[in-house]
Amino acid sequence: MYLRAVYGRTAHVAAYAVAMCAGMTLAALAWPGLPGRMEVNDPAIVFMTLPIVGLTVIGARHLAVALLAREATRERDAVLVALGGELLGVTDPVEIRQRVWAAVEAVCASTPGLRALLVGDGDAAGRPVVARSGGFVHDVAVLPPAALAPVAGGDGLEVADTAPLTAATGSEADWVVLPALSAHRHVLLAGAPGGVPTEVLTALRSLGTLAALALRAGDERRDLEVRARTDALTGLANRGAFAAALDDAAASGTTDVWVLFADLDDFKTVNDALGHAVGDLLLQHVAARVAGTMREQDVCARLGGDEFAALVRGATEAEARAIAERLVERLSAPVRLDGRLVQVGASVGLAPLVPGVSGDEAVQRADLAMYAAKSSGKNRVRTFSPALRDAVGGRTLVGELRRAVDEEQFVVHYQPIVAVADGRCAAVGALVRWAHPTRGLLSPAAFLEAAEDSGLIVAIGESVLRRACADAAGWSDDRPVALHVNVAPAQLADPRFPAVVRACLRESGLAPARLVVEITESTALDLGAVQPALDALTGLGVRLAVDDFGTGYSALTTLRTLPVDVVKIDRSFVAGAGTEVVDRAVLEAVVQMAGRLGLETVAEGVEDPAQQEFVARAGVTTVQGYLHSRPVPCTELAAWLADPARRPAGADLTAGPPVSLTPA
Repeated sequence: MYLRAVYGRTAHVAAYAVAMCAGMTLAALAWPGLPGRMEVNDPAIVFMTLPIVGLTVIGARHLAVALLAREATRERDAVLVALGGELLGVTDPVEIRQRVWAAVEAVCASTPGLRALLVGDGDAAGRPVVARSGGFVHDVAVLPPAALAPVAGGDGLEVADTAPLTAATGSEADWVVLPALSAHRHVLLAGAPGGVPTEVLTALRSLGTLAALALRAGDERRDLEVRARTDALTGLANRGAFAAALDDAAASGTTDVWVLFADLDDFKTVNDALGHAVGDLLLQHVAARVAGTMREQDVCARLGGDEFAALVRGATEAEARAIAERLVERLSAPVRLDGRLVQVGASVGLAPLVPGVSGDEAVQRADLAMYAAKSSGKNRVRTFSPALRDAVGGRTLVGELRRAVDEEQFVVHYQPIVAVADGRCAAVGALVRWAHPTRGLLSPAAFLEAAEDSGLIVAIGESVLRRACADAAGWSDDRPVALHVNVAPAQLADPRFPAVVRACLRESGLAPARLVVEITESTALDLGAVQPALDALTGLGVRLAVDDFGTGYSALTTLRTLPVDVVKIDRSFVAGAGTEVVDRAVLEAVVQMAGRLGLETVAEGVEDPAQQEFVARAGVTTVQGYLHSRPVPCTELAAWLADPARRPAGADLTAGPPVSLTPA
């Protein structure tokens, strides 16, 4: 009770000490006049104890102050822990901001004198106060430009001239500016008499980091929901949405539904001659013409590459064929792109959706009919018949992939991973391409899904790993670089995979420490199935890297559960770091977290010097992207590695647009 009595204001403690000393003094003075008193020595002995009482009160007061500070710190930590739990699974940005602001109010409540203002974006008339916490003399709703002038662009900066803020809020305080970490250019003003304590600033920054991670996860969730239904380039339905519509139509049992499958003729020629940017524009024009040809009740989709499909509902065979022929006519009309007149055609296949036939089978039949149309002269329509299955069945994608594996049609290109500090090549990433005998060099976007669905990704991945290890072993021995190879979850789940890696290392002579196996964040979701493979790889001395880090929902869990050595930060954070506060904050948080765990960091998709400068300031150690080199064949990379000057951005290695080429 005595120690507890010294809690509270200093004036209260002083009054308590004076009252105690006065009581002892009066007792000592009154003692001689009391009846029946016992003999006692000189009262000076009692008075000598008064300084001891004072020192005791002072010491207890210091202890009380320390205990109060400890309680405040514990309350702030509890707020952070509680907020982290509350934000799990929350994707609505409004709810996220409400919960974060409630946490800010809790921090203000636990810190005497602390005030906080959330200031929104405004104009020349001032910026609105979105929310406030703490005691304010004035009911401030808008901060005038003079009050905001010293804080523009702040990041934990003290405000030098507090007079305008004091006049606006009516509260004397030393103010600090923090970014509010939202997409609305908000800033957070925190102030307290005598300055905001360092530990409080740390707590507020931690709240901001939690908000950034939650907002980013929400954006990713909404983006995934959109991408689950639409094609990003054209705005049409994507493969998943089209498959769902097919399943619904098949379940209904109707017999007046047709699947239309269209593939552009000579699109590769245009794409190679004019570039991928023009090719994308062409696909957008084609998508608009497809949507304009179909009726309101039909479903249009882009399945990938230059392949389009439509679900034609409520049509006879003659009506469906008329729609398909009208589409061929419209797609063959020239279009002006980038100042040039471009013309392509389209081969279209038709197949009925009949009872007993699944949606996937109907698409395969329309695909076979399309190949038959292309084989018979292009720019025409063919309707599926059983005879077509025998004639062109071998042209299905899975069949072509099996033949590609048998004939070793897959080749490996390499992209350097460059050290930020000195520009040296620290590692290379192995990227697979399919040297198709008729369609040319294809990126994984054209075959990855079919390879994974058919299980052929295991054989493809093994051939890529074997070729990459052999190539890397032949590079300059005096300047060895690490080799990054991306593996699919199906490879990790294959019990033969560790033995395959061991055989590739033994046959090539490549040191295990130079091999870095890249895995995806989704691996953490099924850790039990792949843990034996991961343990075996680390036992061999092979290092592990997590690829496209930050795009999944288990980013923090990934680093905690997987034995990774390298974190490859997804290109989306790098692209937005220069302009988006959330991307910048998340990138910095990931780098700091990786650094504390002793992990190397690689920033993917670095395409200009400004991006490299930013990630370097954030602490990223190596970068990968078109700023330094496009993916190139082994011979070109070997010559580049052998060059003593080690060209940091060779002119002959930077041409071409960026394309994702990893097999997983």
